[in-house]
Amino acid sequence: MSKLCIAMPPFAPDYSGAASALFDLGGMIVIHDASGCTGNYTGFDEPRWFGSSSAVFCSGLRHMDAVLGNDQKLIEQIIAEAQSLKPNFIALIGSPVPMVIGTDFEGIANEIEALTQIPTIGLDTRGLAYYGKGICAATVALMKKMVKAPQTKIAGAINLLGITPLDFYINGNDEDFKHLFVSNGYQLLTSFSMGLTIEALQRSTSASLNIALSQAGVQIAQYMEQTYQIPYMAITPLGNGEIALEAVQKALANEYIPFVPETENAEILIVGEQIIANSLREYLQRQGSDRAIAVAVLFDVSPQHLAQNDIIIQDETMLRKLLNSGQYHTIIGDPMLKALFQQETKIKFYELPHVAVSSKVHWNNYKRFLSETMIEWLDEID
Repeated sequence: MSKLCIAMPPFAPDYSGAASALFDLGGMIVIHDASGCTGNYTGFDEPRWFGSSSAVFCSGLRHMDAVLGNDQKLIEQIIAEAQSLKPNFIALIGSPVPMVIGTDFEGIANEIEALTQIPTIGLDTRGLAYYGKGICAATVALMKKMVKAPQTKIAGAINLLGITPLDFYINGNDEDFKHLFVSNGYQLLTSFSMGLTIEALQRSTSASLNIALSQAGVQIAQYMEQTYQIPYMAITPLGNGEIALEAVQKALANEYIPFVPETENAEILIVGEQIIANSLREYLQRQGSDRAIAVAVLFDVSPQHLAQNDIIIQDETMLRKLLNSGQYHTIIGDPMLKALFQQETKIKFYELPHVAVSSKVHWNNYKRFLSETMIEWLDEID
């Protein structure tokens, strides 16, 4: 019962992350469920869904199919639709019910690929992990299927990883990030995952550096570092982007030293995605904030990017106690966090919406991370 949400909505799960990572790639995405999980993804976790032409299907799993394990029906449905659509690939994505009955997604994918000659991946997502795990699983599975041996490295070329609408919405942040680096002379090979193409995915292994803009990007970067020997760094560009540009320049010259924040006796708390929160902390402290800042991570965590006194949130009860501990006079996070505050509080709260938390409830108030408005907002925080 520790994972029960009373005031907060459940955060975006792994199957939403997997579908999101594959959304722009011209594939046929099939979520194996009884419509609930597919509806959750298309209706709440995917801002690009409305008005799009992306092929996202629900398998329509029914009670007797689950009880009897009728995989043949699923295979026949997918093959029939694939013959009509002729997608670049097929992705079969799991949900909680297939987890319970032990569906063999890899085996089903292999059979579909053998019968259709269309590259097919099976993802054993279960709805029990956060979206970053699904983004990484889908991206890595597709790379294993589509990307050949490592290519010759291009000096100074970069990839941007972890640009997902679950972290950055669809208000132009993705284009802003790309423009920042291209306009400053960097050769951008690939941007994962918004606007990603199969061709861009295949040339990504020629990069000299991967830049993870979110924790989901870190997970992919770690795979690419191990498999393709591409080093990475993790930072989200903010404000005018100068901090990120300086960090990338040093990383390409093998001179980058990660920022060490002041966290002892923290008075400011940033609650949210790990890399965005870390970058926000670095910006504030490098701009002269004299207050120590701690980060409370809501989703997946990379231990190497945790500072001393940072907190990994395990459940809503832990988060509620932390927010009302009296230790922090300023808190930054998604507006839904306000539901956890005690009625009487003197805490200064700065709203930073996050799609994976509050979905469409607050996504129209999303920040443009590289903008004068963002600089003004950051200057207000004390």
